Amino acid sequence: MAVLTFFGVITSTFVAAQEEMLSQVIILAAFIAPIVDMGGNTGSQSATLVIRSMALGEVGLKARDIWFVIRRELPVALSLGVVIAVMEAVLAWFSKGVGGDILLVVGLAMAACTVLGALIGALLPFAARRIGTDPATLSSPLITSIMDLLGVFIYFGLAYAFLGHLLVD
Repeated sequence: MAVLTFFGVITSTFVAAQEEMLSQVIILAAFIAPIVDMGGNTGSQSATLVIRSMALGEVGLKARDIWFVIRRELPVALSLGVVIAVMEAVLAWFSKGVGGDILLVVGLAMAACTVLGALIGALLPFAARRIGTDPATLSSPLITSIMDLLGVFIYFGLAYAFLGHLLVD
């Protein structure tokens, strides 16, 4: 839990450092939680499925098992990422009336976090098992912390890429 607290401090420090962007486009703050939550939730779900498969002896630590999981998980994650991104953008447009540039940032960040969360969630149990740790106790909290950090990096990276022109020099 101490390591996860460290991740949390890094994440909150990074978000606090985005003051300039948030002051110019305050609506971005409204989407931080749903975006990072989706990455964590998707990752936790993927990890649960992999851990179950490990417990049932369906997959082990062999490279072919890892590739099997990735090949199975990636199309599902991509499909889910696209659907959730579109849904989030549509809901944002109707509920908050935001413009296309914000919708693009939110949608792309949601899709990226969903896919990345699923892949990390699918791979982390293999890593935990490899180092001799119980995947069930390690995976969910670690996935959430990792995706919180990566999620804000992705989100604000996209915000600067698409909305950086709004910042005052």
